[in-house]
Amino acid sequence: AVQTEDQGERFYRQAADAASEGEARALFTFLADEEVQHRRIFQGLSDAIVVTEIDPTTWQEALEYINAAVASQFFGDEGAIRAVAEGATTVEMLERAIDFERETLLFFFTLRDLVKPANRDLVERIIAEEKGHIRQLAAMIEAERA
Repeated sequence: AVQTEDQGERFYRQAADAASEGEARALFTFLADEEVQHRRIFQGLSDAIVVTEIDPTTWQEALEYINAAVASQFFGDEGAIRAVAEGATTVEMLERAIDFERETLLFFFTLRDLVKPANRDLVERIIAEEKGHIRQLAAMIEAERA
């Protein structure tokens, strides 16, 4: 989760630097700052976030799934998080951001099921914020295309 938020922040900072319009730049900067907040939350939870009562076999399978998902969905050549392509349009950057947010949601839904009940509300809050990010990005695409 920390790695995902870190990469998301980098992407949004690059997108903000590349954005030609003030509104898109402001949105990308806001989203980068949100990723920083989420990263801090996950860093604060650290090892305490994982359910300790889980069967070791199940946990190992979950870890393998999470590691594979993060590696392929976020950071691979075709992953949702890639550097902003040179010459990318604002709409292309917004679409890439939506892809990232969708993949992040899938990851956090899985993570939510692996955390201690006391920490689930926190993960739920981050999931709600990620959903809000998708709505904001989609609205910006609509505005760009209008």
